[in-house]
Amino acid sequence: MTCSPADAILLLLLPGAALAQLQIRQSPARLWVRPGHTAELNCTDSGWNVDQHRAVNWYREQPGSRLQFIYQSSNSSRSDGKYSGMRRANGLFSLHISSVQKEDSGFYYCASTTHPFEFGDSTRLVVTDAVEPTLSILLPVDADLREPPSAAIPLLCHLYDVPEGWDVVGWQHSNASLVTATSLDERGILSAWSLTWLTAEQWDGTVGCTATQSSTGRSISVTTSQPGSTAQCLQWLPAVLLPSVLTITIQLMLQLCKKPHIGGPGAPQPPQHPQVSFNTSPPVLQTEYAAVALRSLSPRVQ
Repeated sequence: MTCSPADAILLLLLPGAALAQLQIRQSPARLWVRPGHTAELNCTDSGWNVDQHRAVNWYREQPGSRLQFIYQSSNSSRSDGKYSGMRRANGLFSLHISSVQKEDSGFYYCASTTHPFEFGDSTRLVVTDAVEPTLSILLPVDADLREPPSAAIPLLCHLYDVPEGWDVVGWQHSNASLVTATSLDERGILSAWSLTWLTAEQWDGTVGCTATQSSTGRSISVTTSQPGSTAQCLQWLPAVLLPSVLTITIQLMLQLCKKPHIGGPGAPQPPQHPQVSFNTSPPVLQTEYAAVALRSLSPRVQ
């Protein structure tokens, strides 16, 4: 049997075409579970021949560590005490993590057993019993709130140990918007940040941020007092916050912060999986930063 050049090229392309049709999807993309409860993750392995996909492998990635194989879901899967799962239908698999604790927080991936390099798009699991985040603010240490700034200055609102739905931050001088970045630290604690800029026109003597839970409208707020001798966690960072370096800037700010914020917990480790939404921001000169004293306000329902 002879084969023309065109036929040969088609045969070479067929495996790639079949692989391209393979789609692995995970749900939910983000999952919050209270300690001691069970987390359920789902994986759909759809492609050119789902009947051949009789199992998927599950992997866990924690900040600062490699992917770790934890379980295989199939028709014959059995519980190992911590993990269990099954193949519910053609191409549909599940993973159950029982009695979760904070150390179970991380990113979970399912992967095809027939095409080992095909992974799902991840599920981020956060284990927390917090009902609201802890807020703190970072601003330039040389900022003098007694007078308008001579140039726009960058401000960060830090949400620590974030429960589900706390993804909107409003600043005292600007409208509310989604958080700029999120990350899990090595202890399994979720943090979020909101970046804004303060201009002379917006200045009114104080700086404050408000975090809101989207599903309930519940809000908590903090405002700053004038930074002085009590300011801790001094650091330097380039404050030309273009979108391409914003994540690195936040990482550097947190990595250099060794002492706890006044009015808040200690700074977490640098972000490993930031999910960033950028806004166009005016550049400023290199700026020295510090955590400042905070004044917490009572939670309010809006």
